[in-house]
Amino acid sequence: MPSAPPAADPASRPGCTQHWRRLAWWSLFVAANAVLAAVITLGNVPLRDNPGGPVGLAYLAVALPGHLLAFGALAGLLPLLLGLWARSARPLSIGAVVLQGLWLCLLLVDAKVFALYRFHLNAMVANMVFGGALHDQVALSWKTWLQAIALVSAIFAAEALLAWACWKLLPALPRRRHVLQAWTLVILLMAGGQVATAYYDARGERDVISQWNYLPWAQPITAKSFMRRLGVVSQQQAGLPDPRHAQLHYPLHPLRCQSHQRPNVLMVVLESLRHDVLTPQIMPNTTALAQSSRVYEHHFSTGNATRYGLFGLLYGLPGGYWASMLDEQRGSQLFQVLGQQGYDLHLYGSAPMYSPEFDRTVFADVRDQLHQGPSALKPDGRDRAIVASLQQDIRSSQAAQRPWFGFVFLDSTHAPYHLPADYPPLATPMAADIDFLKFGPDHDPTPELNRYHTSVHYADSLVGSLLDTLRAQGLEQDTIVLVTGDHAEEFNDLALNYWGHNGNFSDYQLQVPFVLHWPGEASGRDARTSSHEDWVPTLMRHALGCENPLADYSTGQDLLAAPEGLRALVVESWSQRAVRHGDALYVFDKFGNATALDRHYRPLPQQAPDAAAIRSAWEALTRFRNR
Repeated sequence: MPSAPPAADPASRPGCTQHWRRLAWWSLFVAANAVLAAVITLGNVPLRDNPGGPVGLAYLAVALPGHLLAFGALAGLLPLLLGLWARSARPLSIGAVVLQGLWLCLLLVDAKVFALYRFHLNAMVANMVFGGALHDQVALSWKTWLQAIALVSAIFAAEALLAWACWKLLPALPRRRHVLQAWTLVILLMAGGQVATAYYDARGERDVISQWNYLPWAQPITAKSFMRRLGVVSQQQAGLPDPRHAQLHYPLHPLRCQSHQRPNVLMVVLESLRHDVLTPQIMPNTTALAQSSRVYEHHFSTGNATRYGLFGLLYGLPGGYWASMLDEQRGSQLFQVLGQQGYDLHLYGSAPMYSPEFDRTVFADVRDQLHQGPSALKPDGRDRAIVASLQQDIRSSQAAQRPWFGFVFLDSTHAPYHLPADYPPLATPMAADIDFLKFGPDHDPTPELNRYHTSVHYADSLVGSLLDTLRAQGLEQDTIVLVTGDHAEEFNDLALNYWGHNGNFSDYQLQVPFVLHWPGEASGRDARTSSHEDWVPTLMRHALGCENPLADYSTGQDLLAAPEGLRALVVESWSQRAVRHGDALYVFDKFGNATALDRHYRPLPQQAPDAAAIRSAWEALTRFRNR
């Protein structure tokens, strides 16, 4: 009796064979794109002088491929499913080219953001883009847009070519065993990277955990409790717990405020104002005001971004309270007291004050009195318009003999440093526009710096017109005047390729002028270390007659009292937090890992943070939270 023919291998059937061929092509295409993604990512990784040394680089060699392969596979999953379901290579190829191209475009944008600011694209950036304020926050020239369009087109053309090449390189009958072995290796690589992450995180190994910031959108697995049960003990405990999601107990006690003087108050805040622009050449009007004012020479913003700079200035609190204030929509105590004392409020922002959400934080209780510059105008025109409106408000309040509080936030000095068309440059060469793609470690910032200085000079002319109004109304000696910035602006001053703000916590991004004209108070230079946190408690104690201890509603100090000595300042950015203490900066990344730096942003020999400074910072960040 003849023997039965051997059973056919299911993989040899025509339909099944095509499925495995499509899966093999998809695997090869994802792997090729992971290589391209690695090339992009490694552009921001210091390979020669990596802070983790050989151990850090060895960890990165395992973690980076697995990380990028996971993202690539996720981006290509939908086209794979469509191709298998439709039993056609066309939707698979087209979908994979589109999604992998978009993934590489996103990675390129992230790489540029990381190179300039040292953080990856995150939810706050997305909120700003999709919240409608992108035009006011990041203005790109038409040349930059053309370059971006050309780059995106080149990426998709390269993706199409790569897809074609992968089909050509693929054997006619790929072996199922090889595909499964390849993905088994990928899964082991991903798992190995995460196990190493959990292990070294439990040990507190700085050489390894310092690599996390180089991985775009990394979500490391941490298992400290489990590792401790296995005998893996941390070598170093350094970090600030994140208290942002706790319930607030703020203020600690009801405020008791009664003022018999009720002086007028004028706050003028300029975007991105460096401390070294307070000169007769760049800011002649503010410099003249400084002659009869108290100038705080070492004054620091509470953050290197507008969100945290204005927050600290108008609450008297660290920026770490932002999320909780936004969740509960608690306005500043300052405006509650001003309202109780019958002040007219004249509140103006040139750029939208809803992104960041100042209308639901600082001004939550007075949002109906918050005004924005005309949206049809450019920032320099909006600045001029809101200053004119504030001048009229001042005249109206004076005619009605009511005390008033004026706040104006000028935006001309934000990149690309806006100017009226006929405004003369302070110095040449002056950049006609700002091309962010030109910025790099070897770029000469002189043209951009000259444009920045000229925009500050223009904004200062608007400050001068406000001061002229005070003099014309006879209010010069009845009005407290503050001129300052929300944060500073860097032009690669550290020679570390930092530009603008949001990038680091050095003096070049945090130190701002703070010119305080207070009638009846002595003028002069004050060398103490002061903070944006100090303005509200000083104003509420001395102008609004608040009797509470400052600690009831603020973490700041009294600027008119004697200095209290060395202090720890908590400062925020979109992705990091730092504690400034003397000449040391303790920078905490989003994972809570600390790096000790000097004022020039170079690592300190002693990396362990000062325990007293960290305790002080922790107390400030938790004082107003329910326990």
